[in-house]
Amino acid sequence: MTYAQPSSSLTIVTKQPTFGAWIRPSAVINGQQVPLTWGANIIGAAPGVHNIAIHMPWMWRFGQAEITVDNRYAPAPPVYYAMPWVNFGPGAIGFAPVKSPRLGVFLAVFLTPLALITLCCLGSALFSNHNG
Repeated sequence: MTYAQPSSSLTIVTKQPTFGAWIRPSAVINGQQVPLTWGANIIGAAPGVHNIAIHMPWMWRFGQAEITVDNRYAPAPPVYYAMPWVNFGPGAIGFAPVKSPRLGVFLAVFLTPLALITLCCLGSALFSNHNG
């Protein structure tokens, strides 16, 4: 999907997580704080080289990612950002759509306890059948 933008603006597309989020990402562009919304954000910017740092503001900053964008000679390509699946570690950023990082950690954190509980229940059921 392409996003139309004036030649002197920056487009930041933030990917909303599938599980929802009660906080929104925030950007620091050339040292200036810029709040973002989920989806396409078109931000006025003079022609030049821009340092874009995006993070998720919570009790601490997480999902940090940075990219440099040049819109001196042509419109800047859209910047895509995705927060991580867990609230630690970096986010993903690029000039093409990106996937949320750390899915493996997310699955391990939530599936490991579920597997242990299931094994305990199965073990309990098997043990009670042998002693009953």
